[in-house]
Amino acid sequence: MGARKPFLFGAPKYDLRHAVVLAGLLVLLITPVVGDAYVIRVASRIVVLALVAISLDVLIGYSGLISFGHAMFLGSGGYVVGVLAYVGVGNGFIAYPAAIIISVLLALIVGYLVLRTTGVYFIMITLAFAQMLYYVANGVRIGEDYGGDEGLPLTGRSPLFGILDFNDPTSFHYLCVAILALVLFFCWRLVNSRFGRVLQAAKDNNRRVNSLGYNTFRYRLVAFMISGGIAGLGGALHMNLQKFISPDELHWVISGDLLIMVIVGGAKSLIGPVIGTGVFVLLEEVISGITEHWMIIFGPLLILVVLFGREGIYGFIRPKEKPTGDPKGDAG
Repeated sequence: MGARKPFLFGAPKYDLRHAVVLAGLLVLLITPVVGDAYVIRVASRIVVLALVAISLDVLIGYSGLISFGHAMFLGSGGYVVGVLAYVGVGNGFIAYPAAIIISVLLALIVGYLVLRTTGVYFIMITLAFAQMLYYVANGVRIGEDYGGDEGLPLTGRSPLFGILDFNDPTSFHYLCVAILALVLFFCWRLVNSRFGRVLQAAKDNNRRVNSLGYNTFRYRLVAFMISGGIAGLGGALHMNLQKFISPDELHWVISGDLLIMVIVGGAKSLIGPVIGTGVFVLLEEVISGITEHWMIIFGPLLILVVLFGREGIYGFIRPKEKPTGDPKGDAG
């Protein structure tokens, strides 16, 4: 048996990736110490959206499934927290697991239907499901004052321990960082397990993997459910961060933003979506301060990344693999 790959990297020697990851981790840890409330909020938003982008990368990078409706899980997780808080259940030990469970069940239903298609059909059907939920959220009201296009507010963040007050931005930021670290570790174990290797093999040649006796439909359905559950957890954290959710969280624009984060950072690399999220959010914050049409400036940057760095930003910092074997021997 071969040696297990080191956590997140896949090469035992130190390289630029280690420096980037350690620098990013250091920035996230010291942000509450050196930054004001606005900076902490931006950093927390990066962490939460990175969580959702990682869940999408499980589908795109490791399963070969391009979902254009991932916002449905982000929004469902947020709405579960909001509805539970509205009926008086605000404890995080109930709200967060409930958001994950509902999102997993939603992913089971959607995945069972959409995974029978591939390519552009898969993309369009996931988009259709997300838009259906978007219009449902627009039409359903909770009581006389909440729901519908007016959204759903959250009076206070979901508590987990009596000692910590997550209404404090610093405490909530460190909670998000801790959850991101746990999800990264879980996904690393997942994609390097037998389950993950079957997914990656099916991505390369689904018919051949099926012929070997693996039911790739079931593997992909489980991956879809895991991805939905992680995104639902991200939605629950996003609801707590914003203290408000509206149907806009379910819109296809949000799904497009998540896709951009994965593409810019680099798919099939757990660190790539985190990098892409950081770049996306920071550019959005900086450029939107100059003009409200910030996507006009961001768009060409995205095109350059796609044209000259198909592996995303992560591809630029990943060391190039040296060719193996003897060229002369191969020729002969």
